Amino acid sequence: MRLYRATAFLFPRHYTIRMFLLCFLAVHMPLLAFLGFELTRGAWHWQTFAVLLGATVVGSAFAIAALAGLLVPVALATRGLRALRDGQQMQDIPAGGPDMAGELLESVAHALRSTSARLDELKGLALTDPLTGLLNRRGFVEQLEQLPTGAGTLALLDGDRFKQVNDRLGHAEGDRVLRALADRLRDRLRKQDMAARWGGDEFVILLRDTDEQEARAIVKRVQLSLRRRPIARLDGRPVNFSVGFAPLSGETMEAVTEAVKAADAEMYATKRGDTLQPS
Repeated sequence: MRLYRATAFLFPRHYTIRMFLLCFLAVHMPLLAFLGFELTRGAWHWQTFAVLLGATVVGSAFAIAALAGLLVPVALATRGLRALRDGQQMQDIPAGGPDMAGELLESVAHALRSTSARLDELKGLALTDPLTGLLNRRGFVEQLEQLPTGAGTLALLDGDRFKQVNDRLGHAEGDRVLRALADRLRDRLRKQDMAARWGGDEFVILLRDTDEQEARAIVKRVQLSLRRRPIARLDGRPVNFSVGFAPLSGETMEAVTEAVKAADAEMYATKRGDTLQPS
């Protein structure tokens, strides 16, 4: 580090140029020594000087080219670490040999792979509901923004009597019921549909390129499956969910919020209608 610090005044922002300059000076040492010797002797041999000058030029060109090639691993490692620092897409780092430059490349490549995997894992955790494994609210919106079009029907599901499940059967059973409902949604929905836990016992589903009538039929099949194969029972009755629907024509959080609001209004209107019906 002493030489590195001592030469820092030479092109302080260009390490490669500094190395080339030092190499250039070192290669020219024999020529400078010959010039000094000739001056002190008072004689001048032009032929010898021409040979030395030619050899020095060729040697300088070779040394600079060779150094440029040997510095490629350092440049690749630097670019990789810079990309890691700036949060950019990680680039592939080629394998090196058993020498110091190869070890540097291997260490940087390992750091990039490990960090990239960890970042992907953290991103997945940030976008996924840890209890059900479905997307969370943020993940739903991010996935929606990446779709070619957000057109379709949004369904808002609200668990019926889920609070009673927690109060009477315990929170562990409540969590199991939520996971079971998420599994049922994954099993019964189509591949192009997208489900997420919106919060608590509320779930949202985007039924892509689907009108409301078809969306109702798809969600109805999920409700029927919960009646035929209940995930839990309270007072002998299967635990199910209420649902509301609304068209979704945008990919922004504002569009999703408006659709959820409209679906929520329909769902509670349906719930109030069921409550007012005579038993």
